[in-house]
Amino acid sequence: MTDKAPVKLRIPRQDLDTHSLFTPTLEGAQAWTSALPVTNTREVAQQLRLAIGELNRVTLPAEQRHAIMEAMRPNLMVATASLSRRFINQPLVLPPEPQQMAELADQLSGLTSTAYTLVAVHAIRDRESIRNINPARLVCESLQRAIHFAGQKIFQRFQLFQPSENRAWKTLHQLYALAERQQLTQLRIDGVTAEPTTITATWLQPLLLSCCKPNQLRQSDLAAIFQGLRQWSGLAAVSTEGAGLFAVDLSGDQPPAYTHSIRVTANPDLRMIDTGPLVAHLGELAESGEGSTHQDIVFANDVRLHHNILQHMIASLSSVSTRNFSRHSLEQRLHVALGLNSTHYFVAGGQTFAEVLHGKGYQPPASERVVTNPFLIERKRRDPWLEANADDIHSGEEQPTPDDSSDPHQVDVDEDTRAVLLEDHETLPPQQREQEELYREYPAKAINASPGGYCLEWEHEQPGVIRSGDILCVREEQGEAWVIASIRWLSQLEGRSSILGIELLSPQATAWGARIRNPQGGLSEPIRVLLLPGIKLVAQPPTLITPRSGFREGQRITLARHGENRKIRLQRQVAATGTYSQFEFRETGNLAPDKPREERELPGSAFRSVWSDI
Repeated sequence: MTDKAPVKLRIPRQDLDTHSLFTPTLEGAQAWTSALPVTNTREVAQQLRLAIGELNRVTLPAEQRHAIMEAMRPNLMVATASLSRRFINQPLVLPPEPQQMAELADQLSGLTSTAYTLVAVHAIRDRESIRNINPARLVCESLQRAIHFAGQKIFQRFQLFQPSENRAWKTLHQLYALAERQQLTQLRIDGVTAEPTTITATWLQPLLLSCCKPNQLRQSDLAAIFQGLRQWSGLAAVSTEGAGLFAVDLSGDQPPAYTHSIRVTANPDLRMIDTGPLVAHLGELAESGEGSTHQDIVFANDVRLHHNILQHMIASLSSVSTRNFSRHSLEQRLHVALGLNSTHYFVAGGQTFAEVLHGKGYQPPASERVVTNPFLIERKRRDPWLEANADDIHSGEEQPTPDDSSDPHQVDVDEDTRAVLLEDHETLPPQQREQEELYREYPAKAINASPGGYCLEWEHEQPGVIRSGDILCVREEQGEAWVIASIRWLSQLEGRSSILGIELLSPQATAWGARIRNPQGGLSEPIRVLLLPGIKLVAQPPTLITPRSGFREGQRITLARHGENRKIRLQRQVAATGTYSQFEFRETGNLAPDKPREERELPGSAFRSVWSDI
């Protein structure tokens, strides 16, 4: 151990003798936290930030500082969890208020990690002065909590698709190095969430998350993986020598990288991470009922790890991922439409779903428009206006005389202003205005490209929520053809606009409506789907893009559009994200209408035909 570089941690100077908010004792901290306004999350978080920041500058014994932090920790955990709900599922570029919440949560995690680091450092330095607890256990618990909250900072950056903060990984690695030199990494203790854990497992949790290609995952999927790694990260092995798919430099400020890409010679701070046992366990979960195709893994608070995300973890942690195509720089303007609904609309040549099914210019009959016409909906309760006295409705109001042509609500504007205000509304028919609001094109700039996709920079207005795995269509500025693609990864760079990596799925598609045939022979309501043609060059058969839920292998589907019907059966699922699924399929022909049961077979017949099920 003597040949290793010294551990370098940044901690504040203790230049205060007392605390301005409470007496720096366990009793004082408990009384102060019990008086916090628990219903006001932002106020609680701000008070905790001030309290912990000041506490880090107060001179205190390690035991006393640890007791104070443990008293404040429950309020801290609730506050950070509440703050996270304010900035999750927001636009990629956060609005001001969610951005403030994210910064507050990040500061809380950083200050708390520093507070527990102070406990560990002072406990190591003043080991002989500790009386009421085993010094090694105090150091171990404090380092585990410091690593936990340092990992929370990294996890939050992943969820917001932002680059890691400067020194974030270095702080995490140096805390682990300190625990390693004290020979505490494998000591089992109760973690922050009261579950038995070790310092190694806590340290590996954010490291393994970074190995799972987090920029390709949704925020909910990242939360599920991070929750699962809290239980499974201890299965990975860390060693100074030997085999390991990943390696990490404890003296560096980087996440793990593939071992073959790192120079492993003459670096005593290099640690190999063997994910083999973890991958084997994940494979067992995928094969068992808990993680099987039709059953998700459910953690606390209904956090779900979907089967396709479990497969993503296995693939990421078991093999080296290499780029299939080289990128080249590009500056090209593109038009992008996000989501299956918008993609379906533009692929269909600007036709609504009803027009795809029934023809251009289709208007549903009045009987089908009852739901959207409030005047045709049957009243379910008493209408007070029917009982009102017509003479009393305008009582007390000044009635205009016939000679008074002025309107108190009219605003006079000049002709030029009126033309500008009404330009878009008077020249477009109401139906077209509604469609332009529902289905929008967004300008984007392609900054590099490869045969497999584009890297897009979003410069101007952004849609509400952009998520990895979303389906989208892209066309060149002067072109008319829409290319079908999927968002592969996201990144939010500081001082720059959002960066999207999109994977091209097909050079074209056909918009259809799909009706799922149930076992009784009935059909569901039509659902938007996209039919992607086969590509003979790579022997890719035709596939069907469907919404993520409701569709599965083996289902019988009736595809419909104006003047056409096709009957197919879904076969192998070739891709799945949080938004869509992609299936291979085969044609089943135009089957005759189902006959009544008594005409098809005798009741209880032992020779019921099974050919239609093959």
